[in-house]
Amino acid sequence: MMYEFKYIVFLLFGLVSAVSWGQGLSLDSCLRLAVANNADIKNAELAVKEAEQTKKAALSKYFPTVSASAGAFHSDKSYIEYGISDISHDGLRNVLQNIYDIALKPFGISDHVDFLEKGVVTNVLAVQPIYAGGRIVTGNKLAKLGIEASTYQKQIAERELMLSTEELYWQTKMLEEKLKTVNTVLVLLNNLDKDVRVALQAGLITENDGLRVKLKSNEMKSNAIKIENGIKLSKRALCQKIGVAYTDSICLTDTIGEVTSPWELKMDNTEAVQNRSEVKLLALNVKANQLQKRMIIGETLPQIGLGGSYMYNNLLEKNRTNLTGFATVSIPITAWGETAYNIKKQNYKIEEAQNMQSDVTAKLELQTQKIWDELDAAYRSYLLADQAVDDASSNLRLSSQYYKSGLVSMSELLEAQTLYRNALDTRIEQSIAYFVCLRHYKQITGQN
Repeated sequence: MMYEFKYIVFLLFGLVSAVSWGQGLSLDSCLRLAVANNADIKNAELAVKEAEQTKKAALSKYFPTVSASAGAFHSDKSYIEYGISDISHDGLRNVLQNIYDIALKPFGISDHVDFLEKGVVTNVLAVQPIYAGGRIVTGNKLAKLGIEASTYQKQIAERELMLSTEELYWQTKMLEEKLKTVNTVLVLLNNLDKDVRVALQAGLITENDGLRVKLKSNEMKSNAIKIENGIKLSKRALCQKIGVAYTDSICLTDTIGEVTSPWELKMDNTEAVQNRSEVKLLALNVKANQLQKRMIIGETLPQIGLGGSYMYNNLLEKNRTNLTGFATVSIPITAWGETAYNIKKQNYKIEEAQNMQSDVTAKLELQTQKIWDELDAAYRSYLLADQAVDDASSNLRLSSQYYKSGLVSMSELLEAQTLYRNALDTRIEQSIAYFVCLRHYKQITGQN
């Protein structure tokens, strides 16, 4: 009940917030909305509920089965008629006929009797299974495994959704940061344009230098337009993923944080893989196949049950009731040969599941190492990109001073600005790549 209340409150919050996203979207809110609104996650939740109902249905096999039946009939004539004329012994038939003619016929008494012209029959039957070859217990264990498997599948779906949502969020932030870089360069070009105009009036430079500045400024403005369109498209994609309506007022509130060394998060690959939902699913698959083998064996074992029935009928013009208790023992004989082959077949399936478990586990260990290598490479690449920004900034500062002193040309100064902008963009890209890799590694190692 508390869970349902929280879920309703959360949905109401989502509906209200969808109207006024002008306050911004944080990464955490995007992740929550994505999980709440995604169709695959909803289906995964339904799969868990389906598995729970399957388990409840399997639990009912422990209890007696009760059935009731009733029937009634009415015929135009009796099904059974028997009279004096139907007696096969001649002497006895003649004696009875004489007695009937003298003593009974004058009173209108019939010389025959009839039965089953109409009647009602009702029956209630209850059977309690005592032993079913272990299939009831095994069936309940299989149903329980189904709930666990559905839960792990839901966790995998949530993990993949959250990773793709965060990646899209940071890609949008990357474009916003690139737009800031372009605007920064435009400010530099505007200041440079002012200096160029003064220099042109003084006759210190040619018109070509002024034209180079304008062309570079137009290039940056064109880039800004392209980036703005990319930001809108990326935001639309993010809104679609998290299930909210897009508006121009949507803004992403999280900032690109500090990039720190990931080495404190490093885990042993084998240990990390054992906590993966995929590995737990593989283990469940092996166990499920083993339980299926028990189900097959159970088909060859005796089936024992106790039961009782209550019957009512008035077929012989008299109300009668019967209360009966019984026991049943069923021993399959001819099915043993077929079952032996089915058991061998199931053994092969168990071996296949075990082989898959070993193979996929080894691949997941390799994947864990690969993602770690990507994370480490992203961190090292960021450090290089960060150093490159410092170098490009220093180079731009010196180039500006040298240009004012007449030591470098306008082309060299614009090239220094281009290098600075490229360095900033590269650092942004590397930081985003680092955060995406960091999220991925945390997820697969259970460090969310």
